[in-house]
Amino acid sequence: MTASGSPSLPVKTVPSPRQIRSTPSWGNWRQRLRLWSGLILFVFCLSHFSNHALGVISVDAMEKASIWHYKVWRNPFGESLLLVAAMTHVLLALWRTARRRTLKMPRWEFIQLVFGFYIPWSLVPHVGTTMGLANNFGFAPTYHQMLTILWPEHGVTQSLLLLVVWSHSMIGLHFWLRLYPLYYRLRFVALAFAVAMPVLALWGFIEGARRLELAKDVKVKVSEAQFDWLTTFVIEGRAVVFGLIACSLLVILFRYLIGLSARRLTITYPGSLAVRAKPGATLLEISRINDVPIASVCGGRARCSTCRVKVFEGEETLAPPEAAEKAVLTRISADEGVRLACQIRPLQNLGVQPLVPVKVTSETSENLKDAYYWGVEQEVVVMFVDLRNFTRITESQLAYDVVHLLNSYLDQASGAIRSEGGFVDKFIGDGIMAIFGMDNNPGQGARQALRAAKRIEAVMQSLETEKGPQFSDPIRLGIGLHLGPAILGRIGVAGASGGLTALGDVVNTASRLETENKTHGSFLVVSKAVIDAAEAEILEAENAEINVRGKEIPLQIFAVNSLDTVKIPEG
Repeated sequence: MTASGSPSLPVKTVPSPRQIRSTPSWGNWRQRLRLWSGLILFVFCLSHFSNHALGVISVDAMEKASIWHYKVWRNPFGESLLLVAAMTHVLLALWRTARRRTLKMPRWEFIQLVFGFYIPWSLVPHVGTTMGLANNFGFAPTYHQMLTILWPEHGVTQSLLLLVVWSHSMIGLHFWLRLYPLYYRLRFVALAFAVAMPVLALWGFIEGARRLELAKDVKVKVSEAQFDWLTTFVIEGRAVVFGLIACSLLVILFRYLIGLSARRLTITYPGSLAVRAKPGATLLEISRINDVPIASVCGGRARCSTCRVKVFEGEETLAPPEAAEKAVLTRISADEGVRLACQIRPLQNLGVQPLVPVKVTSETSENLKDAYYWGVEQEVVVMFVDLRNFTRITESQLAYDVVHLLNSYLDQASGAIRSEGGFVDKFIGDGIMAIFGMDNNPGQGARQALRAAKRIEAVMQSLETEKGPQFSDPIRLGIGLHLGPAILGRIGVAGASGGLTALGDVVNTASRLETENKTHGSFLVVSKAVIDAAEAEILEAENAEINVRGKEIPLQIFAVNSLDTVKIPEG
């Protein structure tokens, strides 16, 4: 059923952002190559920083551990792997930067980009010392030698480099791993590790360097001529790094200047919002340039599907999906016309509908701040309440008595729903449709819905007392509760106010559960999904399974006669 109570066509839902996390995509071959090269560099940094941390014990402990570190990374294979990974990661990052049509991006992307520029620039002297002097002059970059060279003159810059490298790695790992359920469960352990490792590494680096400085018994085995070579290497190396970064940024500027005179196309969003854009940019970039919010959990790497949009005009002008986009769309069983905003590059006018809710900022234009103006997909709990045998109850009654009873019931029941944080979607004759969990998570929404059902049970008892002798039949209510993804949007209005409703299988199923009360003679029929999300305990209920149209797996339900038998956690 729809909110109006009339039958509707089945609405095919897509996975919620929580469900997306369990089945991420690996992106295209360039993104996979960049990811794997980054993971190799991360393993090297983890090994190196762990070695630093042993300085808390002694410099000798650092030296002994470095023997194993160098056995892995300073042999011909390890050194070649490290150099290839570093060059691949940097060049692909610069290539991706040059492909951008705008530098407007989420804060985390901008920080990672800036850190990515800073790292090779600051790393040149360190690479020149540990690898350049070693390969050209036979210098042994032991901890005794390196700590003496670096401390105290270069202590601050070296510490800053360590923090930037680690932060860059953690940002990249977080936005890759957060698509996986295991990482979500272990996120606090991961956070503790992310904070502890650089603290221990810096502690060991500083402690070891201070001990050597106090001892003053280490002679630096680098001649003046070798230092001159190193100075030249640093100048030339940084010139190359600066040139590559400048080229990638100049490409963005060049495209911008060329685009000033290029033809324009129009992108139309819901609510007749239209923006002008130049061909070549991705839809995600166009949206960011014009401050139109579109979700992008993976940062535009075709992994998460959160930037998906429904193309309702101009789909035929788009290039077919490439392998990475096609894999994501297949995984989420996307309907025809659904594309990823980070992958499509409009060449002609386009009309689109974003499909995933996004957080907006205070700078976002007013008509975009209401996510339901766009239509969003979200996990919610849907409640249907119905007054049993209403026709029989009202037979031969005065119109005044009937209207008074109905208004009293609707007023008290809707008040019970609102008092627990629910949203009254519609009054459907003698029935009510409500939504819980719109402003919080599904667990809280499920608990609110169960508490609202308990309040409505009290309303039923109150109505039975107040109804008067003219109504001979008892007042009985029935409630159905189900949790699942629904499409929430403002239907049938031009503006952003009013008309909010829910569509989808969860609505149809909740309505079906409400009618199941007639079969089981119960007050509440609730799906197991609601009970599990609420972490509630049912002491007494009839457990059953029902077949829902369009579903292969039967739905497990609980038929409850009284909410006194249901223990609902706080929160």
